[in-house]
Amino acid sequence: MLANRYQLTELIARGGMATVYQAKDQKLDRMVAVKVIHPHLAEDPVFRDKFFREARMLAKVNHANLVNIYDQGDDNGRAFIVLELVKGITLRQALNDFGKLSTEQITQVSKAVLSALAQAHESGIVHRDLKPENVLLADDGRIKVTDFGLARELTADTDTGSLVGTVAYLAPEVIRRGKTEATSDIYSFGIMLFEMLTGKQPYQGEDAMQIAFKHTSERVPSALVTNPYVDANLNSLMLDCTQPSPANRPQNASAVLALLQGLPKPQVDLAQTLVMPENTNFTEVIGDLEPEVSPLGKHGSRYAALRWLVASVLALSLGSLDGWWFGSGPGALIAVPATADKSQVQATKTLSTITSEVIVKSVYSSDFPEGTVIGTQPAAGVLVPRNSQITILISKGKETVSVPDIQGLDLVTASAKVIAGRLSVGKVTEWFSSDYPIGTIYSYTGMTGARLPVSSPVDLKVSLGSIPVIQGLQLNVAKAALEAAGLNVRKVKYKYSNTFAKGEVIALSPDEKEVGKGSTVVIEVSNGPNTVVMPKVKGETILAGKSLLESLGLRVVIDTKWLTKDYGIKRITGASENQGVTLHVGDTVIIRSR
Repeated sequence: MLANRYQLTELIARGGMATVYQAKDQKLDRMVAVKVIHPHLAEDPVFRDKFFREARMLAKVNHANLVNIYDQGDDNGRAFIVLELVKGITLRQALNDFGKLSTEQITQVSKAVLSALAQAHESGIVHRDLKPENVLLADDGRIKVTDFGLARELTADTDTGSLVGTVAYLAPEVIRRGKTEATSDIYSFGIMLFEMLTGKQPYQGEDAMQIAFKHTSERVPSALVTNPYVDANLNSLMLDCTQPSPANRPQNASAVLALLQGLPKPQVDLAQTLVMPENTNFTEVIGDLEPEVSPLGKHGSRYAALRWLVASVLALSLGSLDGWWFGSGPGALIAVPATADKSQVQATKTLSTITSEVIVKSVYSSDFPEGTVIGTQPAAGVLVPRNSQITILISKGKETVSVPDIQGLDLVTASAKVIAGRLSVGKVTEWFSSDYPIGTIYSYTGMTGARLPVSSPVDLKVSLGSIPVIQGLQLNVAKAALEAAGLNVRKVKYKYSNTFAKGEVIALSPDEKEVGKGSTVVIEVSNGPNTVVMPKVKGETILAGKSLLESLGLRVVIDTKWLTKDYGIKRITGASENQGVTLHVGDTVIIRSR
């Protein structure tokens, strides 16, 4: 029970950041989906903010094609959000099952997705992770867009320098710079549209790096190349949405929706619809989650109803004897009990009540400590015959991978290589480095060959090239060069120099060890040589001679018998240095008057 209100009744799925349960809202007497952040992430304020961002984003918009947000809260450190429970399948499952969709089906899905996305864009929100996995096709015919866990406000700094979303649907500007805007969502929709038209993604590759490179170096091809029977108008819309330059795409979902609604009405193909088989029962998860393993594998959602239907027909046909067999007799089906978070001994004891065929398998897990039970295969709650073989999944802890060598690579190639290495791109910053060409990676997290947990962020430092060389330039020219490079001159110091003429820059001193755009520097400027020539002072008044020597930077000592009040009229009779001698600034000269 969470917050003394939500009774968790069934585990739906578990992902890298949270676990989703089906739950009953005791106050309103309705079934909901509750997403609970993992305990080890709940204490991290960054993860908590990312987790609750989805609730904040969804709360700002209200649309029939968006999953509703009901509540959010914290129960003794267990942060959670409560969402609408949507039963059905995802667009991804529909594409996997049926391949390419009909023109009518594509139009139906596209209008729903664009309507939801338009509402988000009008509310100042960019989704950043639009893909078929995040489009729900409900059993009752509704189409809903979900998973705003990566969403950001358009007024926020969306130039994060981080790659987010799925590589196959990322716009070129997101891969290059991590820059996300409304037009990036339009590109992702365009890739989805290509997939609905052809049954496959436009770019294929052995790893994420190859796919990312194609997004940034190639133009999305016409769907007619793959499927010559696609609707030409939808193909043209897809090409507009996937223009490489954001400026050439429709600027938001409302603009795309208007274009779609202006297309000629397609012919309805009654042989192809998005109606799901009767009795289909699959609960879609809100978020980047993977369902618990099903004994039916990837076809579980399709054949579960068929299996149940066959069992029911047999029971009716065979009569009371078979009814006894499948009801309370040897052929009875028993639900697999929950074992997650237990020890191996506890889990084995729990399962011993329904089977003697228990085996143990160790797997990596980011969510469960090493040695604890993750779950079972078949999953908890699945109906199995008594004494069926059940596998206990024991956590081996977090899986780690080596950080790839990306030093000297450009940002796009390096980012793709990091993703291909099963890591994520973290913070991207730019700094001046004289050792690496502009635009290349010179430093990054784990560059010494360290191993990091899978999906860990790798921070990248990109070279801005060398700091502009300003030595020997006049001060005003040097300032202009630094400001053009994005540096700020905090202070100008003056010193004498025998090498640089007066007004020329001697050196630059950064205020910080690493220098990037916006950093401050101090400039040293020459006051000219630190030598002077001894002037003629004999015959001058004491006061005039003293002033002349001090103006040249010399120290003056007066050797006289006269009072100070007479310095303006008494004459200098001699000096410790002869006229024309070269002296250094700061040297002492004695003048005499007797």
